[in-house]
Amino acid sequence: MSAEPVLDAHDRAVWARWMVVAARHATTLAHRRRVDQARRLVVRCLEEAGGDAAVMWSGGKDSTAMAHLITVETGAGVPLVSEKDDLDYPGEEAYVEGLAKEWGAELEIVRPPISPADWIRDHAHELDVAGDLHSRAAGLSKAAFYGVVEEATEDREAIFLGLRAEESRGRARNRCFNGLLYRRQAARGRERGQLVCTPLGDWEGIDVYAYAVAHGLELLPVYRCVGFMHEREPWRVRKSWWIPGGATRHGGAAWLRRYWPTLYRRLREWFPVAQSYA
Repeated sequence: MSAEPVLDAHDRAVWARWMVVAARHATTLAHRRRVDQARRLVVRCLEEAGGDAAVMWSGGKDSTAMAHLITVETGAGVPLVSEKDDLDYPGEEAYVEGLAKEWGAELEIVRPPISPADWIRDHAHELDVAGDLHSRAAGLSKAAFYGVVEEATEDREAIFLGLRAEESRGRARNRCFNGLLYRRQAARGRERGQLVCTPLGDWEGIDVYAYAVAHGLELLPVYRCVGFMHEREPWRVRKSWWIPGGATRHGGAAWLRRYWPTLYRRLREWFPVAQSYA
């Protein structure tokens, strides 16, 4: 077992309590209705797409619950596509490969044309340690993530995304204006735009954990890092690149130092000023 993340008794106690809450929520009518709605939406999307679809799966809690619901619960043979690179938390690639094998699902690992870690190391002197690196607007994200996954799925009639409206204003606006199943604007050379389905769009964070508990899904270790900063709101732990970026100003570097000291040392090598945020 890996020595990181570094979890103490308090982390384990908080996680254990949270799992009890999630298990109870899994029995509620509200949760069952959200799961049923998601299943119906998956079936509707696949019917409209003629089965030509792909599931975008980061390995995070939301996309893992979605991938399980589609490939196992509904029994749809939809391939899974997962972008993996050297800014992922350790063990992520083995995690998705292991689950895909367990589910009997087809998995395609796609990789960026550049090393994100090398790019940050080489450009650290030009960057703000607390600057935006994760959003769609960030240059590195465009080159090493969004462009990669879009190219890998651009020929599919439909894609499934594990996005929830609760997570951000942008996602809430998208849910409001486009709904849970919609078509993008047609790209050049296509008669109609790609279908986008977000079956978990109306779920709350507790629903994702409830689904995981109810179906025996083991989530990535990063989600157990809840005793420091996230004791009252464990669902706020999110998996993206491990480098904090904009979250640095809000405790991201301190959280990384607490749970992933090896990664924190790399962050300090690139950005010595990170120490002032931790």
